[in-house]
Amino acid sequence: MSHQPQYRPADDDHSSHDDKHVEHDHQNQEALHHFQRPTRTPGQLELGATEIVEGRYDVQREVVASAGIANSHFRHVWDQYRPEWLSALVAEFFGVWFYVFAGEAATATYVLTQGQQGNLTMIGFAYALGITFAIVVCAPTSGGHFHPALTLAQVVFKGFPARKAPGYIIAQLAGAFVASLMVYSIWRTEMLEMTELLTAAGKRAQVFSPEGPAGILAIFPTAGRKMSEIFANEFFGDMFLALVIWSQLDAQNVFVVPSSAPLTIGLAFAVIVWGFSAGSIVTNTARDVGARFACGVIWGKECFPSKYSALAALTNIPASFLGISIYTFFLSDTRRPPANLALMHMLEEEKAKHLLATTTHDELLDKRIERVISRGGDASNLQKRKSRM
Repeated sequence: MSHQPQYRPADDDHSSHDDKHVEHDHQNQEALHHFQRPTRTPGQLELGATEIVEGRYDVQREVVASAGIANSHFRHVWDQYRPEWLSALVAEFFGVWFYVFAGEAATATYVLTQGQQGNLTMIGFAYALGITFAIVVCAPTSGGHFHPALTLAQVVFKGFPARKAPGYIIAQLAGAFVASLMVYSIWRTEMLEMTELLTAAGKRAQVFSPEGPAGILAIFPTAGRKMSEIFANEFFGDMFLALVIWSQLDAQNVFVVPSSAPLTIGLAFAVIVWGFSAGSIVTNTARDVGARFACGVIWGKECFPSKYSALAALTNIPASFLGISIYTFFLSDTRRPPANLALMHMLEEEKAKHLLATTTHDELLDKRIERVISRGGDASNLQKRKSRM
């Protein structure tokens, strides 16, 4: 007979026999082999996704005690000797890797199938979800910059140590570089075949365009557009993005909660793809420079358009600083209370309003009952209504 998982309220202090059994397993775990796993007892949840109930405030988890490498002595020793900077750089690397890999993979599917599979909406969501996953997975370790302009902004606006910035930026560039090479390794045959076909047809320039194989990795200017228009598209798009990102870092913003920030930032990038990509937009120096060097490894110097490369790599930095400055000096205020205090204040105000409303209603109902009685009427229905409130 199978046992169903049992949940108990967090304020239930009753200690069952199963609890004592689990506690006994914990105490004796070190005496066992590091890979010795306690036996699951009735009522316990199995190891896996169920472990997230540990963070729930309304239930007390009962999950079988973990063992293996994740709970081994080796891991504790490794945590002691692992440099903190190493974890931060690995997180910044993979943060950029997540969204570049996801976005370029979606772009490759679209370009190499000539639009038969995928579309701009799919690409936008790929970048959005890639960034969301990057924040969820990597931000707790490094702070989640994933963007050289944001790293520099953290130094200027929030006092992030300047000595750490170069390492962060190099890790970000490396993340985009490796992600691009991985996408190329997956689609190598198709990308080279498309390159050969376009070259043989005398359309070599199309290889290095948004619709070409090199354009899957690196961003290239849209044909026929003036550089001034491309600059405006990049600058204003990046300013828009910076405003959204910085708002999600504002502890005073009552509309921001930790669980919503990753998706909000991800959707902002999706909007950029949907609304600005036709005019050529990069948004991130790491995504541009890292991917462009990966492109250069494969196709050579043609991946570096003389009039566009500097614009693509650098425009997002002043644009981001402008957006962040607008938010800092005009849209936020040092006198605002932190969001948690503000929300509690709002809660108290709502309670006061509710109390006033109910009190007023009771007073008016009492006066109505008095008038009915004074006129010799039957106020029993009104009195019943009051008793039910």
